[in-house]
Amino acid sequence: MKHLVTSRLTTPCTVKRCALLMGMLLSQTSYAEINLALFAGQSMIDNGDLNLKQTATDMNFREVSWNDRSFEEPIFYGAKLGYWFTSRPNWGVSVDFSHLKNYLNYNETVSVDGIRNGVSVSGKEAISNTIQNFNMSHGLNTLTFNGMYRWFPTGQRDQSLLGRMQLYTGLGAGFSIPHVEAALDNKITYEYQWGAGPAVNGMMGINYDVYKFLSGFVEYKLTYAGVEAELTDGGTITTETVNHQIIFGLAAHFDL
Repeated sequence: MKHLVTSRLTTPCTVKRCALLMGMLLSQTSYAEINLALFAGQSMIDNGDLNLKQTATDMNFREVSWNDRSFEEPIFYGAKLGYWFTSRPNWGVSVDFSHLKNYLNYNETVSVDGIRNGVSVSGKEAISNTIQNFNMSHGLNTLTFNGMYRWFPTGQRDQSLLGRMQLYTGLGAGFSIPHVEAALDNKITYEYQWGAGPAVNGMMGINYDVYKFLSGFVEYKLTYAGVEAELTDGGTITTETVNHQIIFGLAAHFDL
């Protein structure tokens, strides 16, 4: 009987303490910010070298140039998923997919050296003498995983004119997924190739909240992408490209 009375007396106190503890935990709960962004823009591609390897052929094409055709179908576009830590709101991570496009200017005359069909070559000649076509019009796609940092001009995010603005920068690495389209001696390669080479990018931009959970952003991004494209009849075309991108996009952000 004494035990029962003691139990009844202590139970309300235990419930009260549990409620207090729950309140403390809830008050300390932090919510991560998630954002989903879609973007498009203009890409510009630096000149670079290209190598062709096949049986008895190992040729280097020096300083080839590329077309981007950013606004022709399929356009240059991308998407990214970001995660910002509430406990450290300046820091975040993101996954970035970009659908870049590279078209080789194969009618150009460039410096060539190496071996073609067992015969040494050196000098200048049109790329089309050997490669009739090479591009990645359905994407020199890149997938990168990035670390991000942002600044708040007013020290926090609020609804004031400057409080709606965030400046950000990021750096990441991943891999390329090109859609290889090549023609050599009437032999065609036309396929996606996963993990054809490494991809590294850096970015900086301005995000501005325009309405509740919606913001717009402008970004400059620099992307290095390596590609070792396998040809259906054997051999590879290897190249490294540097893409400069001016990006405009919309992002939705919310707490998780």
